[in-house]
This record gives sequence, C-alpha cells and structure tokens, in this order.
Amino acid sequence: MDTKNMDFQSMMASFMQNAQKLQENLKGAYQEISEKHKDRTVVGMAGGDLVKVEVTLKLQVKNIELKPAVFEESPEVMSELIAAATNQAIAQAQEMVKKEMMAVTQKMGLPKDMPMPFSG
Repeated sequence: MDTKNMDFQSMMASFMQNAQKLQENLKGAYQEISEKHKDRTVVGMAGGDLVKVEVTLKLQVKNIELKPAVFEESPEVMSELIAAATNQAIAQAQEMVKKEMMAVTQKMGLPKDMPMPFSG
C-alpha cells in the first residue's frame, strides 16, 4: 500500500472516532439537561385562559385545566382549544431544551445552529 492511502485511511479513522465521541458527548449533554429539568414544566393556554395545559420538558402532559366556561363550547371547539394549548406548551418546552443544548454546543465550540437529532 502506498503511504498516501494509509494516511487517508488513518485520517478517516480518526475523523470517525472524533465524530462518535462528539455524538456521545452531545447525547450525554441532552440526557443531563433532560434529567436536570425533568420536573420543570411550561404552560400553554388557549381561549384566553379557558384551557391551560402543563407539559414537562420531557414533553409529557402533566396537567390539563379547563375553566367551567369552556364546557359551554361545542365539543369541536373544546377539542381545538385543548390541542392549541397542548401544542403551545410543547413548542415552549422544545424551545427551552433547544436553548440549553445551544449553550452546551457553543461551549464545545460547535455552531449554535447545529441540528439536534435526538429531541424529545
């Protein structure tokens, strides 16, 4: 084998090891953030404050609060309000985790807009 081919193979092996280590570090950081904030919640609201949905940063619905006035609405409207409040809370939770991960990746010297393949 020529030395150029061996250098390239060595370089590629090193690159793959570094990529795997980076992936492990990012996954570990995500798990640490998830554990750190496992009890932290956000609230999404719809219809003013007729519907409030509380979601953990692990994207699990913790509580749904319905004001009595919401029961005067049709089932379709109630369903839409619950879905809207839930979606709002989930979006807030995802954004909070994303900001935490951006801080971690910046500390690692990575681009702040690096996609995170393991969310949720």
